[in-house]
Parts: sequence; C-alpha cells; structure tokens
Amino acid sequence: MVFIIEKWEDIEECIRYARYVLYQVIDLGDSVELRVKSGRLGWVGLFKKEDAELQRILKKLQDYGAIRVIKSMPDEMFLS
Repeated sequence: MVFIIEKWEDIEECIRYARYVLYQVIDLGDSVELRVKSGRLGWVGLFKKEDAELQRILKKLQDYGAIRVIKSMPDEMFLS
C-alpha cells in the first residue's frame, strides 16, 4: 500500500534520505501527471507540459538519483 501525501515539500524531505526513489510521468495530452514514490509514501501532481514547476521537480528528482518508471505490470505477467 502507498500512502499518498498532499504536499511536494513533504515527499521531498523523504526523498533526500531515501535509498530508492521512483517516479513516473503519465502523458494526458496537454498535461502530465507526475507520480513520485519513496518507500511507502507517494505524491501525485498534475501539470501543464510547459510548467516551470514540473521542470523544477523533474530536475530535483534527477539530482537525487530517482529512477524513472516507464511501465508497471503484475509479477505473474512479467516473465510469462
């Protein structure tokens, strides 16, 4: 289970000290949904593609060594 938190600043504090940080960018046409997970905590943000805040957050994720997730699937489907 992932606990979704409201503010970016809260998840950013966790990201600084996390061993693994995962994020996913989901294209929604003229906007994107950004999902960030650190341990059991998660954060979701909705941005316009050109939004400076989105670029700032993506840069921070890169600086922290976050890993981009391109797709997810159930374990039993992965090697079948």
